[in-house]
Amino acid sequence: MTASLAQSFILSVFMGGLIGWVTNWLAIRALFYPREPFKLLFFEFQGLLPKRQRELAQNLGKIVEGELLSVEELIKRVEPADVDPIIEDIMRKNRVDIEQRIKEFISSVSNRIPFFNLKADTLVKSVMDRIESELCVVMKKQVPLMLDRAAEKAAEKISVQEIVIEKVCRMDLAKLENIFNRIAEREMTMIIRFGGILGVLVGCCQWAIQNFIIN
Repeated sequence: MTASLAQSFILSVFMGGLIGWVTNWLAIRALFYPREPFKLLFFEFQGLLPKRQRELAQNLGKIVEGELLSVEELIKRVEPADVDPIIEDIMRKNRVDIEQRIKEFISSVSNRIPFFNLKADTLVKSVMDRIESELCVVMKKQVPLMLDRAAEKAAEKISVQEIVIEKVCRMDLAKLENIFNRIAEREMTMIIRFGGILGVLVGCCQWAIQNFIIN
């Protein structure tokens, strides 16, 4: 290989790799930039996501609600066993208030009626123990039905699609770009490098065609 052929080979490979690398880099940058539209002659340029953010949000909302999750599915993930401790805690907290009110009432009655001496603490505690136990049993039996009805009502009033659309539309583009970069940074780097490698191969083929086939 002569010096001129070697120089042309190196130049073709370098230019091919550079063009391939820059092309893919620009393609990825064009997802987010330019943020604001600008005109050049008769053409208007704007980044893909800034231009179609609303459309992206709508499509993403449809996919999430239609294919990934729904409000009913989320609520049905809650098992009755997950709610039982909550019921017990609520009953325990309400019992303290109710028990205190009853004690105060019995004490006031006891003070007003002569010869009426009732140990409110012992009686109220015994009664409240029984009430708390029975109410917990009844409430726990109703939990599956409550969850089903809650899922139905939530599905009527809450739309996952609308929530996704609102969130994505209101999301700052810089934040959206940052999320995209965190998710696909490695893949985007590989795409840019692959563009350079492909450009090198194209440069080699172009050099070979020009020097050995055409000439």
